[in-house]
Amino acid sequence: MKKILLASTLLAASFSVSAATISSLNDNFDSITSSVLNIPSSGLANWDVLNGTVDAVATPNSWGITCNTGTCIDLDGSSNDAGELVSASGFSAGQYSLSFDLSGNQRGGVNDDLIVSFGDYSQAFNLASNAAWANIFISLVNVNDGDKLSFSHAGGDNVGIMLDNVSVAAVSAVPIPAAAFLFAPALLGFMGLRRKAKAA
Repeated sequence: MKKILLASTLLAASFSVSAATISSLNDNFDSITSSVLNIPSSGLANWDVLNGTVDAVATPNSWGITCNTGTCIDLDGSSNDAGELVSASGFSAGQYSLSFDLSGNQRGGVNDDLIVSFGDYSQAFNLASNAAWANIFISLVNVNDGDKLSFSHAGGDNVGIMLDNVSVAAVSAVPIPAAAFLFAPALLGFMGLRRKAKAA
C-alpha cells in the first residue's frame, strides 16, 4: 500500500512541475489598439518587463513609426531606462523554432543594441535607426524546462529597436506527462503481480 501511495505521489509531482510551463507563444501585440508609453513590469499579456520599461506603438502614430502589423514594441521605453521583455511563462523542455521581426528605431540617432536569449540560443543585434523590418527565424533551439524567452535592450535614450510578430513553436517537446499516464498503470499492474506472487 505504501508503494502505491509513493507511486501516486511521484505521478502527481510530475504533473505539478510541468503545469507551470508552456509549449508555444504567438504574439503580434495587435491586442493593444493604441500607443502606450512606459509599460511597467506586468503591463503586457504574455510578457514581463524587467529593469525598465518598453513602449507599445500602434500604427498610425505621431512619431512616424510603421509596425510590421498593427502594433509593435519599442524595446527602449520612454523612461530613460530600457526594459528587458521576458516571456511571462517558462517553456517545457524540448526543441523549438523561434521567429520574430525587428527594425531599427525609425527615429534617427545612434545604433541600438539588443540581445535575444532563449534556451541555448543567444544572439546580439546592432541595428541602425533606418534598418528595415526583417524576420529572424531560428529553426532549432534546445530549451530546458522553465527557460524563458528574453529581449534585453541596452541604452536608455527612449528610442529603441522595434519588435513585432514573436512566435515560438514546439519542434519536439519532452512528453513527460504522457509517459506518466502510460507508466502508472504498468507500475500498478507490476505491484499487483508481485503481491499475488507473494501470496502464493
